[in-house]
Amino acid sequence: MGSRIRVLLREKGVTQRELAAVLHLSPNTVNGYIQNRRTPDCETISRIAAYLDTSVDYLLGNTSLKSYPRHPLNYDEGRLLNNYRIMDDEKKHILENFSAALCVCSFTAGNAE
Repeated sequence: MGSRIRVLLREKGVTQRELAAVLHLSPNTVNGYIQNRRTPDCETISRIAAYLDTSVDYLLGNTSLKSYPRHPLNYDEGRLLNNYRIMDDEKKHILENFSAALCVCSFTAGNAE
């Protein structure tokens, strides 16, 4: 978690001291989180995520997405994504190529009208 907090702080131009002040924590406590010497409680993780405009899942390493899409996935989109995630690499590659081909076909058909 510490490395993710460090990267987000750098990207947002926020210092550890500023994060500590906003969270009403000591700078040493925040430094402990970043150095992975301390683990924040659930409420603090949530507050860090909110301040750094990311998700708790990202901070915890459950996803590589720093933030959720602005438009949440509907049921069918979620199902497609879940199916993709359980595919082996070969099937993912086939699906990616097929999807790209469908998009090209759609774009070409749209321009022909």
